[in-house]
Formats: sequence, structure tokens, C-alpha cells
Amino acid sequence: MLPPFYQICFQQQLKKAEYLTLTILVFLLQIRKQVSIELLATLMPYPIMFESRRRSVQRFLKLPILKIEKLWFPLIKYILRTQFKKKQELKVAIDRTQWRDKNVFMISLIWDKRALPLKQEAIILKKATLVTTA
Repeated sequence: MLPPFYQICFQQQLKKAEYLTLTILVFLLQIRKQVSIELLATLMPYPIMFESRRRSVQRFLKLPILKIEKLWFPLIKYILRTQFKKKQELKVAIDRTQWRDKNVFMISLIWDKRALPLKQEAIILKKATLVTTA
């Protein structure tokens, strides 16, 4: 489950149904580790057809509120205010992974054995040129 202050921050940011969907998805991800949208839709406890559950998960994951800037920044600001002293060093990780034809760069704040995302960028590899998307 989510730590209490995550729950408080997310409840303030999300509608009730969105918060419930988020907690269910987090629970499923904690159990399964590697998943696809189809597997998540299969495991979702909604009494609707599989295809409707799959579309529901897809729509949820595309919500503008789930962007790092909107959902995570209030949480990160809360963590910085409550868990760090002034002038305390912060650990930041820069990670790159390749996914299909994209290089995904992620910058995260390291706190309590967790990596909290600050920024991500996907660079699409197209033949001899690079095109960046945010």
C-alpha cells in the first residue's frame, strides 16, 4: 500500500474514482512487478467486460493529472519540506533505458530507498536523426 502522506497528497489531487483506480493499480503492480495493460485489465476487480476494463485502464493512465509535474511535484515538495533539513544534500539519479525505438531518460530524487521521478524524456530514434518529445 501507499504510505499515509502519499495517500493524503493523492486524495487531494485526484477525484475519488481516480484515487481508487490508482490504489488498485499500485496494489496490482506491487504483486505482479511486470505487467501489461491487458494483464492489469484482467486483474482489475471491475464488473465490466474485459475490453471495457482495458480501455478504462488506458484512459486512466493517459489522464493529464498523472503527469509528473501535476501529481508528483506536490508530493515531492511535501517530502522536501518535512523529511529534509535546510542545506541537506539531496541525491539525484539519472537513468537511461531503451524501450523499443525510444531512449527514455529519467531524473529522480533518491529518498528512503525510493526514486521519486522529477523529469522524464523520451528520445525517439529515427534512422540518422534524433527527435525529442516531452
